[in-house]
Amino acid sequence: MQRFVGKVALVTGAGSGIGRAAAIRFAQEGARVFCADLNLAAAQAVVAEIGERASAVKVDVADYASNQEMVAQVLAVAGKLDFAFLNAGLYGAAEGLDTVDEALFDKLVAVNLKGAFNGIKAVQPVIGQGGAVVVTASAAGVVGHPANPAYSAAKHGVVGLVKSCVDAFAARGCRINALCPGGVETPLIGAPDVEIVDGQELPRVPLRGMGQAQHVAEVALWLCSPASGFITGQAQVLDAGLLSTFAPVMLPIGP
Repeated sequence: MQRFVGKVALVTGAGSGIGRAAAIRFAQEGARVFCADLNLAAAQAVVAEIGERASAVKVDVADYASNQEMVAQVLAVAGKLDFAFLNAGLYGAAEGLDTVDEALFDKLVAVNLKGAFNGIKAVQPVIGQGGAVVVTASAAGVVGHPANPAYSAAKHGVVGLVKSCVDAFAARGCRINALCPGGVETPLIGAPDVEIVDGQELPRVPLRGMGQAQHVAEVALWLCSPASGFITGQAQVLDAGLLSTFAPVMLPIGP
């Protein structure tokens, strides 16, 4: 399909993982794509994969002025913005509450929560009628994450932020939703980026298994498409059933 011919898409965190997969898929579906990342060389490498339909932009999502400049560059080149996939994030090195100090907490909140806020604020005034914004939260944004409480707190904030911005985007005839992936094989956890395939060839993920970056990217594109026009202000969980039941090792509840 060519769902996004004539449309302009912006993807943050596009230098690898979910962002890279989404940028490539947007381009395959006909969109003009802007690949934004703090690592400009990584974004440029993705642009090289895509070809002339893509451009690279450097952005520090934790800095509002940088987000404004990113959007200004998109408008200067393309003249409009239809979709924004605000996907940039940071997990950080944490193995429990005792390993999370104030500096790490501040950094994770600055990138994951303030970064989402900055991106939303920068794109909302210019997003086109009928457009859509998707923000990457996490399954850790709906349940606690003992290994990294700061990350989980920031991602919970992203879900609340997205839900709170529905009216502002509806006033422009647009939608906004959050994605809450479970375990995903990306460079964030040391897995390599892999080739993008036809969506019909993506493997079914085993129960509570690890997904691929493209699994998440496909849902992000769907949330930008007219097919999801009845959906806004939601936190879409993609986790192979991880959060659907009590953990299998738990004892039955009851007398």
